[in-house]
Amino acid sequence: MMSGLFLCYRNLIDKIIYVRFCCFELVFTIFFFFTFIKVGKTYYCGLIMEIKLGIAEDHLIFRNAITSLINSEIDLRVELQAENGKDLLEKLKEVAVDIILMDIRMPEMDGMEASLLVKEHFPQIKIIILSQYNLEENIVNLYKHGVKSFIGKDDNPTELIKAIRTVFNGGFYMTDRVGEIIQRHLSAAPPVAGMTILTKEEKTLLTALCKGHSSTEIGDMIFKSPRTVEKHREELYRKFGVSSKEELILLTSKQGLI
Repeated sequence: MMSGLFLCYRNLIDKIIYVRFCCFELVFTIFFFFTFIKVGKTYYCGLIMEIKLGIAEDHLIFRNAITSLINSEIDLRVELQAENGKDLLEKLKEVAVDIILMDIRMPEMDGMEASLLVKEHFPQIKIIILSQYNLEENIVNLYKHGVKSFIGKDDNPTELIKAIRTVFNGGFYMTDRVGEIIQRHLSAAPPVAGMTILTKEEKTLLTALCKGHSSTEIGDMIFKSPRTVEKHREELYRKFGVSSKEELILLTSKQGLI
């Protein structure tokens, strides 16, 4: 009799343990699915959104090396490879990408012409120039035409990965070396009449914009909401008579404000 009761009690305990284990598994699965995953400066919930890239580069070995580097990142994927600007424009008719990594010197159609045509026919695509630093005037002109970043082929690969994620999230990425080139190039130009005076908060906002920070990140710096940051940015546009972040950075750099 006692052994029978003990057996029933034992079976009951085993079932309780089993049910609790199943509940634990369920809770763990739900928690894992809804856990926020940080990639760069971006947080993703559960499934990670891939950033789709195209590469326009005439050197096959370098193109393949960059493709391997990018595909090793969990959130990045190369969807298109082209050997020049003409090849790129043809392939963009069939393949959708978020960002193009563009070399400047290429046969048939170079990166300068290709960048302008991409902005004209595929305005939703963002462009990062991946080339040599010895073309200083081209670097400045490309920024004026809406290129979001310039990365040198001899830069640390982490700079390229940072630039891709920053540009994808609406930012503008400038390495220290590019900043020096722009400052040097613009300092040789005639000074701009009527230097604009900035408040401390405006200087902080301008510096943060140059570094590619998002409105949310800038808001944390100056203790404002993202909407307020956007409003302040529009006020800076009006103050300097520009219509884009790129124009703002170039003009303020020319005036020696950044």
